[in-house]
Amino acid sequence: MTFTRTCQLALTTLALLGPVAHDGLATEINQATTPALPSELAGNQLEFDMGVAAHDAGDYSTAYAIWLPLAKSGDLAAQRNVAHMLRRGEGVPQDRERALWFYERAASAGLASAALNAGMMRIEPDTPYRDLEKGAEWLSLAAAGGSPDAMWELGLLIEKSSKSTPSDIDAAKALIQRAAELGHKRARHRIGERTEPQLSPPPSTSQSGVQLPSDTSRVLVSPEQGAQFMAGVYLFDEGDFLAAAEQWRPLAEDGVVEAQYRLGRLYRFGLGVGPDVGLARKWLSAAAAHGHEKAAKTLEILPAP
Repeated sequence: MTFTRTCQLALTTLALLGPVAHDGLATEINQATTPALPSELAGNQLEFDMGVAAHDAGDYSTAYAIWLPLAKSGDLAAQRNVAHMLRRGEGVPQDRERALWFYERAASAGLASAALNAGMMRIEPDTPYRDLEKGAEWLSLAAAGGSPDAMWELGLLIEKSSKSTPSDIDAAKALIQRAAELGHKRARHRIGERTEPQLSPPPSTSQSGVQLPSDTSRVLVSPEQGAQFMAGVYLFDEGDFLAAAEQWRPLAEDGVVEAQYRLGRLYRFGLGVGPDVGLARKWLSAAAAHGHEKAAKTLEILPAP
């Protein structure tokens, strides 16, 4: 279990889903905080590190007390850590549903490690929050972030689904193969041999509609890129479309799929930039080529240049 801030952000079509409601918890957080500024998305590093020190010393109550306000203010790593502690009952009464809420809040902003935890909880049998479809979505996000555990679990989930088609089964096998290549022990045991990294990526989308990771070198972004992307989101929400485009354009050029999609939409509607069907088509096509469903659907209705 990781309690440090080191993490990767995976920006896919799932990365910006809204938080999942959990009784009054969403209201509690929304009332307790204001939206985080881009510079605050990583939280207060000094306070976060104090929480890490307290946790390492076994002072779980203090660690939780430090991380909870950071989590409520939008610190993704703190949200993940608070969820860990709620799930295990460390320094706070165990509350697995509340833990799931925090995992999903961090995952919805693109934190792949939180998506793995959320996905695993969603597929747990005999739980009130079991939701295989939602679990598949979170595991897909984590797999896109490079998690072999997520690839393995998602592959098994697709194989066991009665809705899976033969092409879905092939996609599941590709996921398990990739997990084995990344060192997943159970995947290696199943394949029964040592594997070398494959040259071609697994399919991006299954026939049953489950998002699968495509070129993870394109989907996986650094924390700095993630912060830059979220800065663009904040500027867009503030109505500064030109500044949002300036944040997203270099990311789009570097292959960040969600940035490509959003930049394409700016050109489509002429928000902050001159309307340009050609550039809209360029960026939407780039995103669609990496499995972005909304980009593909937008291309279908985009007028001819």
